Amino acid sequence: STAQGMGRPTTAHVYTPEHMQKLIRFGITGMEHGSLMDEETAALFEQTNTYLVPTFCPYDEIIHLDEAAMAQKEPHFQAKLRKYAQQLRQGREIIANSKIRLGYGTDFVAVHQCYESWYEYRSWMRSGIDPFRILRAATSSNAEILGLQDKLGSIQPGKLADLAGWQRDLLQDEEALSECSFVMKEGTIYP
Repeated sequence: STAQGMGRPTTAHVYTPEHMQKLIRFGITGMEHGSLMDEETAALFEQTNTYLVPTFCPYDEIIHLDEAAMAQKEPHFQAKLRKYAQQLRQGREIIANSKIRLGYGTDFVAVHQCYESWYEYRSWMRSGIDPFRILRAATSSNAEILGLQDKLGSIQPGKLADLAGWQRDLLQDEEALSECSFVMKEGTIYP
């Protein structure tokens, strides 16, 4: 593709295996969502090291059927979730069991506030993804995806001292991210 030839990273919002496979063949750098992932497409992601930022939160009410939460959604969105429920469950399982390079994002848009992004962490944990893999996606993998791995993503000399801390166990508690204890920005702690 033109962007690849110019050394420019590219990403797209995509859901179906057909579109994901086409974009990988075009040389896309990464994708967001990938909700209807199948085994063949997951293998293609792994072979090409294409990244995926899965967004599990928007589908939790159908994955872990919650009729009260479903009833609060627009009727057309409810119908769409019900139509694709099985494929969404299978796609999530395939992503969770894959070796796809994952980044962390939420796709909250207007539904939640940015500080509620911990819901995505809970979704990943409930989907069986290892907490270390989730934390790696949110830190070093995201830094690589953004091309900022020389400044962010790991705790090393020469990198920005941007850290966050929690008193709850991130490896066991799926809601631990909901209560941040402190944030450090460039070495200054903000409680």
